[in-house]
Amino acid sequence: MCGRKFSHEELSWAEYRDILAIVHPPPNSNFQPNYNICPTQQVPVCLNREGRRSLELMHWGLVPPWARDLKFAARMINARAETLAEKPSFRPLLEKNRCIIMISGFYEWQRSGQTKTPYKVERSDHQPMLLAGLWTHNDRLAIDSYAVITTAAPACFASIHDRAPAILEKTDISTWLEGGWQEAENLAKTCRGDLTATRISSLVNNNRNNGPELLEPFAG
Repeated sequence: MCGRKFSHEELSWAEYRDILAIVHPPPNSNFQPNYNICPTQQVPVCLNREGRRSLELMHWGLVPPWARDLKFAARMINARAETLAEKPSFRPLLEKNRCIIMISGFYEWQRSGQTKTPYKVERSDHQPMLLAGLWTHNDRLAIDSYAVITTAAPACFASIHDRAPAILEKTDISTWLEGGWQEAENLAKTCRGDLTATRISSLVNNNRNNGPELLEPFAG
């Protein structure tokens, strides 16, 4: 699964502009590092709105249009690729409401009995990570929100967790944002690019901790 993410200081507006081909910056393009992105927080999300790519702040945790409060969000931070077309919350979004969440990496916890060991996970080439997602708008609550699509973990990561985010390559961006679902469907089921997982300290377990020290390798 994907329950925490991070964006370090190298992820600037220039990176979003150049990688995602966004012409107009959002009202606030002074993005600050966030080393412990948690569900319900707002993060920059790239989508195609009315024929133009834009970068907008969205709530992590999908809040369907019919929801009367934010209770749904905590249960819908992720969307399983294998059942997207079966779920009423996700099925209407497949054709026109796909998005990309660009981050530096994510955190995962390896379970062994009652023990959970945290890891930071990054692309091995140190490029930003492009996560495939779905977004929606709730008129009643006046909120835009998204869920990260997850798929079966690649072999290089499977020893830590059996699920991983659907990760796109730069060459997939146009297909994911502007193509039809028939073209994009297979991208939701892939985790592209090599991943590197590094054990880190338990500081990340507390969501109030938010600093570059979270990314330091575990010292033992």
